[in-house]
Amino acid sequence: MERETGFDDIFDSQATFRALLDALSRPGTIRRLPARPYASAPQGFCAPALTILKTMCDHRVSFSIGSSSRRPDLVSYLTMNLSTPFEEVEKADYVLFEGERFDPDFANLNHGTLEFPEFSATALLCVRRLSDGGQIALPGSSLRFRGPGVKGTASLRAAGLDARYLEERSRANQFYPMGIDLFLVDADGRVAGIPRVSVVEQA
Repeated sequence: MERETGFDDIFDSQATFRALLDALSRPGTIRRLPARPYASAPQGFCAPALTILKTMCDHRVSFSIGSSSRRPDLVSYLTMNLSTPFEEVEKADYVLFEGERFDPDFANLNHGTLEFPEFSATALLCVRRLSDGGQIALPGSSLRFRGPGVKGTASLRAAGLDARYLEERSRANQFYPMGIDLFLVDADGRVAGIPRVSVVEQA
C-alpha cells in the first residue's frame, strides 16, 4: 500500500469544495467530483470518498468509519492519506458508511448541541449509483426533496441506499438546529448533498 499522489491540494480541493457546497445548497442535484487515479485504493472502496475527505479534513478535525465497513486495510489506507486523526464514530467530524446496508453506528453520530450545532458530524454514504431525472432511470431508492434550496421539489435516484439511513437521519434532525448533514457519493464521482434542513421522502 502506497500513499496516493494523484490529488492536487490546490486545484482539486477547490473544485471539490465548490461541488460539495453546490450539492449541499441545492439538495436533490448531482454534482461531479474531480476524477483522480487512486492506484492503491483497497478493493471495494468508493475512491471518490477519499477526494471528499482529503478536501474537508485537516489536523483540526477527525474521521471515522462505520463499524460494519471498518476493515484494517481501509483504516490504514485512509490514515496514510489524510492529515487528520482517526476517532470513534461518536467523536468524529466526518464518518464514512457503506450505503448498501444500514450500519447501527449511524445512530451514534455526534448531533452537536443547541449552543454549538456546527460541531455535529457529517456522514458520507457510499452508494452504487446516483442518477437524476435527466439520466436513465436505475433501480434503487427514489428520493424527493423539499425545503431550503429547492424550488418546489427535486428528486434523484440512489441505487444501493438502505432506507433505514433516511429513517435514522429524520430522528437525528428532529431537534433543529442540532442534527447531521450528509453526502451521497458513488464510485463514478457523482455526489449529492442532504443538509439537515431538507425534508427527504422516498417517492
